[in-house]
Amino acid sequence: MAKSEIYNTLPGFEVPVGKALSELSKMWEAPAGSDAKAPSEYRASRMNLILHMGFECSVEQGESTFQTALEFSRRYPCRVIILCAQPDSWNDNSDMVCKIYSHCDIGQAGDGMSCCEVLTLGYTLSDRRFLENQVSIFLEADLPTYYWPVSFGSAQRLSDYQFFFKESQRVVLDAACDEDLLKEVEIPYSGKIHDLAYSRLLSIRQSIGQFMSSYAIESILDGLQGVEMKVPTSFSAEGKALLGWIQTVIDSCQSDTEVSFSREVNDKVEIPFLSFSYNNKNSLTCELNLSAGQGKIDAVFSGEGHSMTAGIRLLDPTETLAEAMFFA
Repeated sequence: MAKSEIYNTLPGFEVPVGKALSELSKMWEAPAGSDAKAPSEYRASRMNLILHMGFECSVEQGESTFQTALEFSRRYPCRVIILCAQPDSWNDNSDMVCKIYSHCDIGQAGDGMSCCEVLTLGYTLSDRRFLENQVSIFLEADLPTYYWPVSFGSAQRLSDYQFFFKESQRVVLDAACDEDLLKEVEIPYSGKIHDLAYSRLLSIRQSIGQFMSSYAIESILDGLQGVEMKVPTSFSAEGKALLGWIQTVIDSCQSDTEVSFSREVNDKVEIPFLSFSYNNKNSLTCELNLSAGQGKIDAVFSGEGHSMTAGIRLLDPTETLAEAMFFA
């Protein structure tokens, strides 16, 4: 079977698909004649994570995403199941291929250990119809399942995997690489979908929320006409998510005020900038200097000036995944 570059790049050793679980169990056994504790004593999965490499996922992105999943599993023990489509070999009639991988880290104090395990499946169109059944066999029973599709490039292709949307407690997508999919993919369980771009903004949302909560909502809405976000291309998805969050907050206030919301993506913009426009002397601006790790908010309400400077950052990939899966 012609295997995808991503499948070939990911670590692990190949085993027959039908023997994958039994071979994985052997990896957790203590060496014969050893008095050491079996690694299985440190294996305590809390969930299943299905990581689905899409048709437009590059090797570099696949490797990066794998490392994020691996780091995540060290903090939140889980069984990671990676699915690699083989788009260049759709006419191949060979069976699925499988790799297994396990990894243990000794705790910082030297007296503990954290272990994780990964099963990687490579599949083609000829065995696509068996994919859901095989994944069902690989899932650890009675544990919640999370689904993370990466770089599918097509809402139609992703919509073909309804089984994973149905079986998963949450589905995480990254608007930074699949922005259009969030609004186009056909899923009857849209409440399960969480955007990594939105989750990445946690500290920024907290800082803006902290500032806004110091003032009566009537003061903030008085004369408000529009909210505009100017961002560079590299912050486009995050800018859209941040603007959407602000719109949701304002809409929830049940005000009769009609407010416009706009986003300008321009690489001449070096620092993301948020501004509230009013028909009176009120004003509010927010500069998000991520390179300096600093956010600055300036506002005027009822003739009084207010300012706040706060430390801000984008969550790292592992923190972002955890935020999207458990908290957002």
